[in-house]
Amino acid sequence: MKREVGKAEITRIKIEGGIYVGKYLMIANAGPEDPNRATVPFMTAKALVEKGHEAIIWLYNNAVYLMKDGCHENVQAPGLPPLEDLMLFLTTVHKTPIYIGISCAFGRGMVDEHENILCDMVYGELAAPPKLADLIVEVDHVVGF
Repeated sequence: MKREVGKAEITRIKIEGGIYVGKYLMIANAGPEDPNRATVPFMTAKALVEKGHEAIIWLYNNAVYLMKDGCHENVQAPGLPPLEDLMLFLTTVHKTPIYIGISCAFGRGMVDEHENILCDMVYGELAAPPKLADLIVEVDHVVGF
């Protein structure tokens, strides 16, 4: 028996210069222990937004620490913009969805077993793997960092 899979139709909007708007999901894994790898997903999201695309950021592993109050302000990678500036753009100028992997936040003592937040977080929404699965299906491109 042959199984046929239909192609999903993607509605695309053309912007200036004939470029099509895309929806991108950045999955970040590095936190303050690796400033370069922590900064690049946010820098990429900002660049995409400035070109008219949609960006979403998902934080896993130590990247969840970046949403703790007082953390991203102290992340500075050599030769890259301060993470604080990128966060300012992505959270105020262009409100970009940022999801915090709840299992990673739990494993790092940021939430308890009932998903109560145990620390001050500056931005983002706690989310579980089913939400990540929905986003992966919904977006045009998934980029891992």
